[in-house]
Amino acid sequence: MTLLEEKSTAEVAAPDRLAFWNEIASKMITPVRVESLGEDPFDARILRRALRECEIVSPISSPAHVFREAECDAGIVNIQLQHRGRTVNHTGGRTAVLEEGDFLLFDPSKPLWVSFEETTQAIILRLPLATLEERMPHLRSQVGIPVSGRFGPGALFSNFLRQAWAELERDEEGSWVESLGEAVWPLLDMAYATTRPKAEANRRDERRRALFDAVEIDLTDPDLDVHRLARRMGVSARYVQMLFAELGTTPRAFIQDRRLELAARRLEREGLDVTVTEVAYDVGFNDLSSFCRAFRRRFETSPRNYRSGGRG
Repeated sequence: MTLLEEKSTAEVAAPDRLAFWNEIASKMITPVRVESLGEDPFDARILRRALRECEIVSPISSPAHVFREAECDAGIVNIQLQHRGRTVNHTGGRTAVLEEGDFLLFDPSKPLWVSFEETTQAIILRLPLATLEERMPHLRSQVGIPVSGRFGPGALFSNFLRQAWAELERDEEGSWVESLGEAVWPLLDMAYATTRPKAEANRRDERRRALFDAVEIDLTDPDLDVHRLARRMGVSARYVQMLFAELGTTPRAFIQDRRLELAARRLEREGLDVTVTEVAYDVGFNDLSSFCRAFRRRFETSPRNYRSGGRG
């Protein structure tokens, strides 16, 4: 079975390739505008695999300038690893050059630009914001800081991700594939340990941990809202909204995303032993059709298909 979804400009007429690629890149990575830097016809393709806790994509492109000036609501953060070639990146107010093996974190909801004068390939891990803030709440302060993939813990993460991608490019699926998303977290934590500002990170960790704990306590209660969270934390509803705004999301969107992740794990674990309706109501939805629509948007497949082993 082929593990990777692929989109390519190869079958598109040369004059239409950039428009086609702008649409594909905006849909599969983040809303951007791409301008070709080469005289030859623009050429690009992208490979994608959805995993249980993240998504991995790999764009391959001839020389180009990629940018976005406005902010958008992404709900995702990306780890971009330079697999082949060299790129200049500006994100989070920082500019960095990535050589092969290097990587950085970028927030696709913020303005950015990337430029490269040779054909390049990146490997991008797309991490749900809710999961990132639950596991590594300090990481978002590291946006735009490059990490070398040639030595130290950065090399451990870089080598792991590049080797994992090489395995994914083969056609045979192993049992390890769905565990890939789980394996990246401790490696990421080691890779960014030396750049983490400890005092600031500790304060943010405590504040966000209290917020996430409040969400988890009442997650499956359909009445959970910003006011319930505020009462549990002993703060104002406005303060809770501000905490979520710092994360680039809203209380409602964050809670729904956590419920969908909980539902997906249960459908995967229990399979046909549980009904979609049971799962929907157990995780906190009070309307089956709303659950199914939200689940399809999140996982690109229906709950019923997901339960049977299908993945988006």
